[in-house]
Amino acid sequence: MTLPLQNDLRRYCLAKAGSAWDADDLLQESLFKAYRWHTRFPDREMTKPFLFRIASNAWIDICRSRKLQPQVGQLDEQQIASYDEWSKWDVREALELLADRLEPRQVVLVLLIDVFHFTAKETGKLFGQSEGSVKAALKRARTRLKTAVERHPECWDDSVSMAPRRGLSIEVFEALVDGFRRADPYAILRSYRAMIDDGATVDRIELRGNTLYFTIIDPDGNLLTITEKLKWQDG
Repeated sequence: MTLPLQNDLRRYCLAKAGSAWDADDLLQESLFKAYRWHTRFPDREMTKPFLFRIASNAWIDICRSRKLQPQVGQLDEQQIASYDEWSKWDVREALELLADRLEPRQVVLVLLIDVFHFTAKETGKLFGQSEGSVKAALKRARTRLKTAVERHPECWDDSVSMAPRRGLSIEVFEALVDGFRRADPYAILRSYRAMIDDGATVDRIELRGNTLYFTIIDPDGNLLTITEKLKWQDG
């Protein structure tokens, strides 16, 4: 899975470490961490942005173990994975871990369009905005999210995936649906993050006509589905 990406990853490690010797150590550590992620989450797609984040975090760990200060510098554009290369996994994980660095409306726009594949027109209809304004806001949100990822690689520490989980609260589930019903991005974001903290996964949100379909996977792996008819906001 990682072989097609290893040349890019090696160049990234060299840019981070500054020497071939340290870059080799960083590459090995990055691939080891990637393997650990894969054993825990086998469905998680291996992408260049994901491997770059793992390598960046691994380099911070190496520097700390050697009591060195990681150099914070801007990498060449060719050494940074563009947002177009992000998978829905990359976007979802970034939003779940860095949502406090974006406005709630920005989080919801990226979530609906880049994770759940709503169109800009559908999203605008939901929130009472024009298609053009949605596209402009989406561009700003994507830029801000990517910047946050590059500045905060430590968010992808292995401990994130090992955090204790609770059972899914039906109140949180209902709050998510209610947030969509009222077209309230603040409520949607609060309930979405609460659901993640409970160990649940929002597997799908689909719009068919004027009906939303929510599919949730609870911490025990059970599928829950609910539908909600919407009253559209005026644009």
